[in-house]
Amino acid sequence: MLSAWDIPNMAYLSITNSNDYRNDIMTEQLAGRVVNLYRGYENKHSGSEYIGNNGLPSIFKYLMGMSYEQFKYANPAWIYQNYNRNYHMLIGSPNINRKKIVDINVITNELFGLTAEELLAVEWIIWWLCSIHPDPLSAPEELYRKKENSILTKKNLERVISYYSVTYEQVRNSSLRKQIFYNKPFVITQKTKETIAVSFYLVQMMIADGLYWLIRDYYHNNHWGTKFIIAFGEMFEDYFEELAGLYLPKNSWHKIPEERKKSADYYVEVDEAVFLFELKSGLLGLGAKQQVPDVGQIDIFYNRNIKEAYEQLKASEQEYKGEKTVIKVFLLYESMTNTQMIVGSLPEIFEQDPRCYIMTIDDLEMLLATYKKDKSRFDDVVKALVENKRGGNDYKSVLEILNIYQAVGDMHFIGERDYFNKIAEKLKKELGTDQ
Repeated sequence: MLSAWDIPNMAYLSITNSNDYRNDIMTEQLAGRVVNLYRGYENKHSGSEYIGNNGLPSIFKYLMGMSYEQFKYANPAWIYQNYNRNYHMLIGSPNINRKKIVDINVITNELFGLTAEELLAVEWIIWWLCSIHPDPLSAPEELYRKKENSILTKKNLERVISYYSVTYEQVRNSSLRKQIFYNKPFVITQKTKETIAVSFYLVQMMIADGLYWLIRDYYHNNHWGTKFIIAFGEMFEDYFEELAGLYLPKNSWHKIPEERKKSADYYVEVDEAVFLFELKSGLLGLGAKQQVPDVGQIDIFYNRNIKEAYEQLKASEQEYKGEKTVIKVFLLYESMTNTQMIVGSLPEIFEQDPRCYIMTIDDLEMLLATYKKDKSRFDDVVKALVENKRGGNDYKSVLEILNIYQAVGDMHFIGERDYFNKIAEKLKKELGTDQ
């Protein structure tokens, strides 16, 4: 049996250890043999030595990288959320200042000759075609081009797929190894030059995070350093303020002024507690998100987003003179459901500080939506955060507590903010199915 996350690794090993010049046909028996060979290779390179030679915190760190990848495949609901949030950040919201970044439409026009909206429509058609056949360009154009002036042309599909494709040689030479398929989910075969989707899941991930990585890679390819990353951090603050303004009373929150002494970013006061938020828009490196994770990349993520931020949260806690319980929060833009693994791998912070939490932006959206729609349930969540205990099976992550008290889930990107549905409606018009 194969798991979905095995497919990219098998594709990578096939490309790096063989070629496609033979004419053998893959049979059921041969496929079984290939899977058995892969299982033998996987067992030999499983990382069990690292686990056997390290203590519990390091094991949790390792499992964090492994489970991150597994959870992404196991629960594709995150695709809807990430797509909507990235669209909102980079295009949709009128409250986010984008003056410090290159307009996404300028980038898509330069790369594809399309607006961002047109690019998304083309990507969605590619996604749909990949659900039918791994070679989307083999589909006849009349299957998706229903109008003379439609943007859904084979030429446009070729442009977009070409951008997201790699040759065998590029795969073999990539420092990302198999993780290159998260950036480039299509492979151009050596013999027939067909363009094959490595995995349908990877195409879905291209849809979810494509806009963000399109801009980030554009800056990287132009050698513009960290300009986008810094600007996006400021945009993340704009988004936090938009959320707070939408869901919380005006006098209950404020941005903590920047002074010489480092401090947290935001202060939020509710009935039973004070929340201090330190916002971190940095993402976990691709090498950390796999079954044999690069623990060095995980350490970099921890240092930048947790350890350094902890000192800022503590400094702001010391400045607070009130009597309410202070809850310190690392707020991550990274979408992940295994934050409890991070907690287990950093006992020097989380076991010593019972009021310190990791919260993803998904968690915050759920928490604030609950505040507005069901205040008593919100109060129950806050009480649980205040009383939460560290150690053993007592500790619960923010997401687990939200689920226990049945917090309002996935209710932020609805109505005007449901960009997923908007692009679906646009495609209906392009395909002539909106009648």
